[in-house]
Amino acid sequence: MSEELALLIRRGMLLIKKTYIKKGEAVIGEYIFVKRGLFEAEAEYDIEEGVLYYLQICWLGRCYVWYNEEPDRAPPPLVVKRVRKIFRELSKFSVAANAALRVLASV
Repeated sequence: MSEELALLIRRGMLLIKKTYIKKGEAVIGEYIFVKRGLFEAEAEYDIEEGVLYYLQICWLGRCYVWYNEEPDRAPPPLVVKRVRKIFRELSKFSVAANAALRVLASV
């Protein structure tokens, strides 16, 4: 397996990095990372199985992690609202962000 950088945006305090996970020439997954100031979020999605493997949200040094679509602890509503807003924009070009939105809808 290998990783291929698909998108990198740096603008002021904003950083967006989208990476394809490949097996040979086939794209089997997608990873997206977003950082804006003290906020960070990352998600990894398996395209073949249609599963969001990993979602992590960090705000002010506190991180909330989802494995197999279940959070390790409940994030504050304000953090979830902020993440939904950012991932809604990213879902226009990222299946990982779209899958993260579906998971966050149940929080």
